[in-house]
Amino acid sequence: NMNIIQKKLACCLLESPVIRDQRGWFFVPFCSKDLQKLGLKFESVCQLNHSFTEQSGVIRGPNFQKKPFEQAKVVRCIKGSLYSVGIDIDRNSPTYGQWCGFVLSEENRYLMYIPNSYAHGFITLEENTELEYFTDNLYNKECAASFAWNDPAVAIDWTCGGMVKVNLSVMSEKNRNAPLLYAVEI
Repeated sequence: NMNIIQKKLACCLLESPVIRDQRGWFFVPFCSKDLQKLGLKFESVCQLNHSFTEQSGVIRGPNFQKKPFEQAKVVRCIKGSLYSVGIDIDRNSPTYGQWCGFVLSEENRYLMYIPNSYAHGFITLEENTELEYFTDNLYNKECAASFAWNDPAVAIDWTCGGMVKVNLSVMSEKNRNAPLLYAVEI
């Protein structure tokens, strides 16, 4: 069964037990019934997305989808390591504009739950990092949105406390040119 290791804002760091024997190991990284038992809203898996980032210090996001295609996500790092960040973008929330983050890696096998009222972004902590994430709603290009990675009102510490230097030479145009959070239609 999946367990909540730590909760920050409405995001959760999750762990699943690893079963080891003479052949190696086995674990169930994701189970929707476990999420429901933990009280986390995730209706069903609609998509499994996978990204590869060649260089360290590369930021992807923060990205989200507008209604009616908002997405809850469960993310995990399957190769390398990254700092995964969730940002509350619900303007009616008392924690609007606040963010939290967790280090996810191939070694720790942790997952991060991000509710559908949050944006998500990450920075790679090492080269050749792969992220996999489950969503509970389909991608819709017209509802896909971003806000500025360096929005001073949100002030995300992308360096993960000095663990990595931000690599601005590799960033999507969408993320490089995104507006500040307050200016984004949500």
